[in-house]
Amino acid sequence: MENKKRIVFVNLHSDWMLVKAASVYVFKFSAAIKHKYLMDYLLTHPEYEICNYINDRGFSWLRNDNEGLMKFLNVFRYAESRKTLKVNNIDKKKITVIKRAEEIRPDDLVILYNICADNYRGMDGVNAFKALSMLHFHGREEESDIINQANVSCLFGEVDLQKNCDLYRRYYHVDKPWVTHPFVYAERFQNKKLFAERKNMAFATGTITYKLHKEFLDIYGDSCDQPSRKQIKDNPEFFKDTIYCTSSDYLEDNAGKEYKATDNKIVLLYKKVYNRLNVGKQKKYYSFDMVEAFNSYKMCIVGEEILGIPGIGFVEGMACGCAYIGQDMPAYRDWGLVPGVHYITYDGSKEDLKRVIEYYQMDEHQEELEKIAKTGCEYVRTNFNGNAAAEKLMQQLEEQQKIWLEQRGK
Repeated sequence: MENKKRIVFVNLHSDWMLVKAASVYVFKFSAAIKHKYLMDYLLTHPEYEICNYINDRGFSWLRNDNEGLMKFLNVFRYAESRKTLKVNNIDKKKITVIKRAEEIRPDDLVILYNICADNYRGMDGVNAFKALSMLHFHGREEESDIINQANVSCLFGEVDLQKNCDLYRRYYHVDKPWVTHPFVYAERFQNKKLFAERKNMAFATGTITYKLHKEFLDIYGDSCDQPSRKQIKDNPEFFKDTIYCTSSDYLEDNAGKEYKATDNKIVLLYKKVYNRLNVGKQKKYYSFDMVEAFNSYKMCIVGEEILGIPGIGFVEGMACGCAYIGQDMPAYRDWGLVPGVHYITYDGSKEDLKRVIEYYQMDEHQEELEKIAKTGCEYVRTNFNGNAAAEKLMQQLEEQQKIWLEQRGK
C-alpha cells in the first residue's frame, strides 16, 4: 500500500456519521449516517488507503466523563472496532489500524468530526493536514478554543458557517480555509410517482430540536433551532388544505430524567443510560415511509435551522421529485441551486408560505410547478449523489492539503 494516499479517520468505528456504530447496533439509537457515502467512495477507490487511528478513548459515542468507566471500556476498544467493521460489512483487511499518534505521517490526510469531541485528543501533537467536519455544529464558544488547540488545517461542511451563521461569526475565532460540499440523498430516495398523480399539497417534515446554551440564546433569543418547522407544526388549522405536516419535536415522547447536583455517581450513570435509551426516540416520526410520503405530494418543505443550515431532507424530497419550498438562503446558492428554477422561495413567514403554496395549487400554475420539480430533481440527482459529492470533496481536501504542504516546504 506504499503508493496509496492515506486517509486517516480518528476512532472511525465510533463515528456515527460514517458507519453504523455500536450506539446504533447495540442500543438502537436512531442515527442518520450522513457521510456513509464518503466511506463507500473510499472503499471502492483503490488509490486510497483507509486508516483508523484508535486513540485512548474508545466507545467515544458515550460522551461520558466518568474516567473510571471509560478506562474500563477502553480495554475493549479494538474489539469494538472489529465488531463494528463486521456489522457494517467492511473487510477489516481494507482498514489499516493505527494505535499511536506518532504513526500518523506528515503526508497523511486526517479527517476529524466536530460531533465526536474525543477525536481531538492528542491531535495538537500530530504534524499532518487535519480537516475538520463541522457537521452538527453546536456553537459553544469553548469549541473554538478546542479547534484552535488541535491545530486543524481546514474546516469542511455542507454549509460555510463563516458566510451563513451569525452565531459562528460572533463566537468562533478559527481562521482556516473552508471547503463546502452538498448534502447527499440516500439511494432509497427515488422519484417513483408521476407528478400528476400526486396530492396537490406540500408535505412538511423534520425534527424540531432546542439549544439552551448561552451563545445560542444571546444571538437568537429563543431556544428552538428550527422555528420554521415549529410554526408549521403549531398551526395546523392555518395550513389546512395546504400542508400535511409530520414534523416531530425531539423531546415530545419523553422528557427524560433530570440530572441533580445531589445525584451520586451510580444514580447519575443510571439517568444518563436511561435518557440515552428512552429520550428523543420519535417513534411516530420514524414509523412511516419517508420515501412514500415524498412521492405522495407535489411540494415539500423541510424547514431550515435558524443557524442558516438547511435540513438534509430537502435533498431527499427533491430527489423524490417534489418541488421544494425553502427560504432564499446563501447555502442553496452555494450549491448551485437557483430560486424559481430548481426550487421555490418564500420569506420565512407563515403567511407568505401559505400564499406561495396556494399560488402553485392553482390549475394555471401546475405546468410551472412541475417544471421546477423536474429541474430540481435532475440537478440534485446529478450533483448531490454520493459518488459525485465524495469525489468533489476529496478533490477539494487534497487541493487544500497540497497548499498546506507547499507552505511548509514539503
